[in-house]
Amino acid sequence: MLWLIPYLILAQAQEPPSPEQHPPTEDVGDCKDSITDLKNRMLGLEFFLQDKKDYKEHCPQIEWEQPKLEVYKKDPKSHLPEGCKPEDDS
Repeated sequence: MLWLIPYLILAQAQEPPSPEQHPPTEDVGDCKDSITDLKNRMLGLEFFLQDKKDYKEHCPQIEWEQPKLEVYKKDPKSHLPEGCKPEDDS
């Protein structure tokens, strides 16, 4: 039974640290602002990656420098040059 002690000590030492606890908020406005910010960041990343793909596939002949990801996060929309976005076939 004593041979288990080193293993138990080692197992406890290797446990990952617990994530930081954020104090709960009672303010609905704070939560709404955080959700809106998260949504914009996710949409911005999605548009950034889609623009990169669409540019390579549909209009590499047009000279265009893709805006930084931060621009997409602030204004989540496509920033492709005019005439580059493929038309929907649906």
